Amino acid sequence: MVKRIFFAACIMAALLGFTSVQAAELHGVVTDKGGKPVVIQVVLKDAKGVQVGEPVTTDKGGAYAFKDIKPGAYTVAVGKDEWKIFVGPGETRRDFTLK
Repeated sequence: MVKRIFFAACIMAALLGFTSVQAAELHGVVTDKGGKPVVIQVVLKDAKGVQVGEPVTTDKGGAYAFKDIKPGAYTVAVGKDEWKIFVGPGETRRDFTLK
């Protein structure tokens, strides 16, 4: 009985560790040409161009965040501007300056 519980606990710990390694967050700040923060909608698209989750709107400091996404290649669309980026496991910071 104790061995089964220990084995189950090990499996759960391994699964939780694997999930946390695979989780990613993308965050950063959007500014205008002059370096001032911009309140604007940010859209995240996967490598196929499909929108990932809901768009986010930056706060008054220009900050945005997408949480619980998969690591991989994305396109970030901010207004008319788009950037192709790669998001690694854990936290990835990408600041954008509008053209």
